[in-house]
Amino acid sequence: MPRLTPFFKRCLLGLAALMALGLLGAAFWLGPARAPGLASIALGFAGLTLVLGALVLRHAWQETADAKRTLEEAIEALPASVEIFDENDRLVAFNRHLVEIYPHMEADFKRGARFEDLVRTSIALGGVPAAKGCEEEWLAQRMAARAKARFNPTEPLLQNLHEDRWVRVHERHTRAGGVIGVRMDVSDLVHEQQRLAASKAHLQAFVLTTPNGVLTLDTEGHVLALNPAAEALFGFEANELKGSHIDLLFGIWMGARLSLESLVGGSQELTARRRDGQELTLLLSVAEVKTSTTHRFVCIITDLSERKRQEVALQEANAQLAKQSVTDGLTGVGNRRYFDQLLQQEWQRSVRHGHSMACIMVDIDHFKLYNDRYGHVAGDDCLIRVAELLRACAGRSGEAVCRYGGEEFVLLLADCDLSGAMVVAQRCLDSIRLAAIEHDASPLRRRLSLSLGVAASVADAQGVAVSLVERADAALYAAKQAGRARIVSSELAA
Repeated sequence: MPRLTPFFKRCLLGLAALMALGLLGAAFWLGPARAPGLASIALGFAGLTLVLGALVLRHAWQETADAKRTLEEAIEALPASVEIFDENDRLVAFNRHLVEIYPHMEADFKRGARFEDLVRTSIALGGVPAAKGCEEEWLAQRMAARAKARFNPTEPLLQNLHEDRWVRVHERHTRAGGVIGVRMDVSDLVHEQQRLAASKAHLQAFVLTTPNGVLTLDTEGHVLALNPAAEALFGFEANELKGSHIDLLFGIWMGARLSLESLVGGSQELTARRRDGQELTLLLSVAEVKTSTTHRFVCIITDLSERKRQEVALQEANAQLAKQSVTDGLTGVGNRRYFDQLLQQEWQRSVRHGHSMACIMVDIDHFKLYNDRYGHVAGDDCLIRVAELLRACAGRSGEAVCRYGGEEFVLLLADCDLSGAMVVAQRCLDSIRLAAIEHDASPLRRRLSLSLGVAASVADAQGVAVSLVERADAALYAAKQAGRARIVSSELAA
């Protein structure tokens, strides 16, 4: 049968009814005796109208049934549960997804229960964890919200069901007074949000409690956020630094702007300053956070200042220890160990460059008698004084004074020949004489005196460095044999 529009159906039925009524009226007005044919025609048209009306009604019923079946199929095909309530709030239609969400209430759905009764049943069966312990109060709030939505549509309701299942409920009121509800299973989304919230909480706890400073920057290097450790590190409050450029903390002290891109994925040791001017040594590590909607840089700052101070202190202590290891503890000049090391170094340098080097051996005359006369404390003071005078006489670069042992000292002169060494030796002898250090026990005079032996040579690759010392020591022995308080060179001693 061809499809007829509702308007065409109404027009067809109306036209047939008018024709039947007109013919019947004419038949009654003329009377059956006067117009027997007309009365028969009128009755025929009336019967035809009835048949036509029946056909139209049957067609309309068929279309209604088809529309209902189409609606039911459409509801079933939806990926969410659908529930339709009439003006009396009774369930008149639903799909299988609603049964999947509430399998224990299928019988109630099929009998067309009222919404309030359905909610009560669900609460009683434990299907609404949020209502546990406050069932009536929760029900009253739910019904009030449903009634309010008739005049003021509200946001979708997120509801926790049994077995930690979550649905988002959308409800809309129809003009006829009914309600159409759509329930979407959002369990996966809620669980993911819960995991993200937990991760965010863990990250936030780490950022707030870590001793490292954490800065979040935009792509231009402006501070978006910082943690308490960063506030304490730089001495600025968070609201003072937000919006400021990171160069305020780093770049202006280095004379250059920081390039965040160049620091991504690595670490760099930088110098910065606190608000009070205190210098900081920091290790800066930068990570880039880039998504379809976000582009940020996260800076992790480790304070190395204390470690750097400890390193400097350790270096100074090691330097002091190294110095003490080559320094005579009493006089402050080089010790025998230092002299031996320096002698080897200068000997090798003389071999390479062919320059002359010299050695002056110095002995304090009759120092044992000095100790016996004035005591060992005064003897120590005497050694210190002599060392100071010798160091003042050997002030040129490359001239070193060392304590050789007991009351003996040695001067090692780099790039110096015999004549130059004799000048230095004479300067030492004169300096002691001018100092006029008292020595009443000396058989020579009432003043402290020195004996000096001088030797010089160009180092020989086949020779040994100690040979130079032996020649200077032989010259010293000759000076003592000649009466002390004098200088003897190795040439004269030979």
